[in-house]
Amino acid sequence: MLASLFPSYRHYPVIQPLIFGLSSVFLLVLDTISVLMGQQSVSTKSICFSLILIAVFMAAGWFQPFEFIFIACYLLFNLLDLIDGYGMMVFDLDILLVFWLIRSWIIPAVLVLLLEGVISVAVSATPSLQAFSSALIAVMVLVIGLALRWQNARRILAEHDREQIRKSTVQTRKELARQLHDTTAKDLAHVTVLAQDIAVRHPELSSEMNPLVKAATKASRRIRPMILSIDTAASKTPLSEVVQQVKRMLQTRSITLDTVLPENLDNALNRQQLLTGALAIRECSSNILKYAPAASEANLIIELQTERKELTISLSNEIADTPATTGISSGYGLANLDSKIREEGGTMEITNLGGQWLTYIVLPAQKHKPKNLSVENTSDEGAPSEQ
Repeated sequence: MLASLFPSYRHYPVIQPLIFGLSSVFLLVLDTISVLMGQQSVSTKSICFSLILIAVFMAAGWFQPFEFIFIACYLLFNLLDLIDGYGMMVFDLDILLVFWLIRSWIIPAVLVLLLEGVISVAVSATPSLQAFSSALIAVMVLVIGLALRWQNARRILAEHDREQIRKSTVQTRKELARQLHDTTAKDLAHVTVLAQDIAVRHPELSSEMNPLVKAATKASRRIRPMILSIDTAASKTPLSEVVQQVKRMLQTRSITLDTVLPENLDNALNRQQLLTGALAIRECSSNILKYAPAASEANLIIELQTERKELTISLSNEIADTPATTGISSGYGLANLDSKIREEGGTMEITNLGGQWLTYIVLPAQKHKPKNLSVENTSDEGAPSEQ
C-alpha cells in the first residue's frame, strides 16, 4: 500500500537541498521585510515557531524523514495559530509538495493540499477569501508539479533509451568480435597450419598447398586487426577466458600450454590491464603457434604484484628449426604490442636463451612514464624474427 502511495524515485542530492535552503531564506526575508514595514504584526512566539519550521524545512532538503516532520509541524502550528504573521511559510509547504508531485507522490500531495486548505479556512478571519486563496494556490501547485513530473519522466525515459541503445551496441560489437574470433579467425589459422603440415609431410603436394597457405594467411592478417578493434571497443574480456582460448588454439599443433594463474585474477585487474594483457597473450601465443615445434610444451605464468598493483606475464617456448608457416599471426605484431605496452607505462622484454624464447611483460595499474625499453630481438638463426 505504502509503495503505491510513495513510489521510489531518483534522488537529487544537490538540487533539493539548494532549492529548500534558498527558498527558506528568501521567504523569511520577505516576511521580515513585511513585518518591519508595519504591514503586519508578529509576536515573539510566532518568530520562534517560524524559525523552527524553517530549520525543519531546510533539514528536509537533506533527510527525507524531515519532510513528514515539517508537514506535521506546519499543519499543527497553523491549526494552533502559532505562526500568525508569517504568511509566506505556506510557500515552503507548496515547494515540498511540488517535489512530491514530481516523484509521483500524487495522492499524498493532494491530501496534504486539501488538509492545509481546510485548516487555513478554519482559522482565518476571512474564510471566503482564504478558501479562494487556498484553492488558487493548490491549482498552481498541481499544475507546476505535474508539468515538471511529465518533463522529468520524459527525460528519464530518454536516458533509459540511450542506455539501452548503448548496451545493445556494446553487446552487438562484443558478440561480433567473439563470433569472428571463435569461428572465422580460428578456422583460418587451423587451415593454414594443416595445409603447412600436409606440405611438409607430402612434398609433392607443396605446390598445391602453398597458394592455400598464402590465401588463408592473408585473410587471417586482414581479419584479426578488425577483431581486436571491435573487441577492445566493446568490453573487457576476462584474462582467464583468453588463456583458455589460446590453449585451444595451440592444441591445433599439439602444443601444450602449462599455465600458472593467481586466484581471482580478473577481479584484481583494471580494464586497461585486462585489454592489454589479453592482447599480449594472444599475440605471443600466435608466435608460439608459428615458431614452436609441434607436440612441444610452452609455459605461461601470470602474477600480480599486490603492493605495486602490477600485472606480470611470463611466457617461454622452444624454438623450432623451421617455422610452421610465415603467415600465422594475430595481425598486430610484437613491435606494435611493445609500443602499446610502453604507452601504458609498462615494459616488454624478449630474449632467446638456450633455444628457449622468453617473453616478460609488466603492466602497471596506472599509466606512468615508461622506461626506455623496447623489444630485445636477440634472435639466433631459426629464432622468431617477427617476435
